[in-house]
Amino acid sequence: MNLSSSAPHIHPAFDWNPDVGTDELVMYRNPEFRVEGGLRECKRGKRSFKFVEDELWLVMHGFAQFRRDSGEVIDAEPYVAVHFKEGWTGEAEIGEDMRMSYMRCLGEPGEITPVLRDVANVGPLADWGAVSTRIIGISEKYGIQMSRAVAPRRAETGIWSCTPGTWRCEVKSDEFCHFLAGNSLYTNDNGEQIEIVPDTLAFFPAGWKGICEVRETVRKVYMIR
Repeated sequence: MNLSSSAPHIHPAFDWNPDVGTDELVMYRNPEFRVEGGLRECKRGKRSFKFVEDELWLVMHGFAQFRRDSGEVIDAEPYVAVHFKEGWTGEAEIGEDMRMSYMRCLGEPGEITPVLRDVANVGPLADWGAVSTRIIGISEKYGIQMSRAVAPRRAETGIWSCTPGTWRCEVKSDEFCHFLAGNSLYTNDNGEQIEIVPDTLAFFPAGWKGICEVRETVRKVYMIR
């Protein structure tokens, strides 16, 4: 775990345990845009939820059934990604202690809660074209978009995959990345190197600049502010 990195990250995220007396690890914040992300635990039992901003959860352990005040029902279990929309209210029956990676940011209300199951394998992925800032090789991008807000807000979530190659990376908006497969190396312009392997959770802040070397096709769940 390196929270002082140019892109705070932890590996393996699925093995995280909260410190005594806490139920979350905040890895990244950007107060200007009400962005926060990290890891969280929700204990077994019934509890109410109200999401002031859009919030993405990737469930790592446990299970729960969420019942929205509108009547919508969502079953959450490991490898399920849930994008709770701004203003979502309801309750959950948590059958087994849950742990999840998360990010929240300004978004928009929605009548339907986007859910993506079996995120490590779900497909097919749409062809999103080649990385335009290539240096070595041609990295092809593929993905599934779960949700995206109307401009100027974004709160975009989904699955992103990229084939091997080396390219310039300049992050425009804060981004949550929970990598599920593959291997890559991010080298910041300041010289710091960040190794990405399966189950690395990383937060790339707006303004991060460097080089990405994808050595083995990567796949991640993402949220972009």
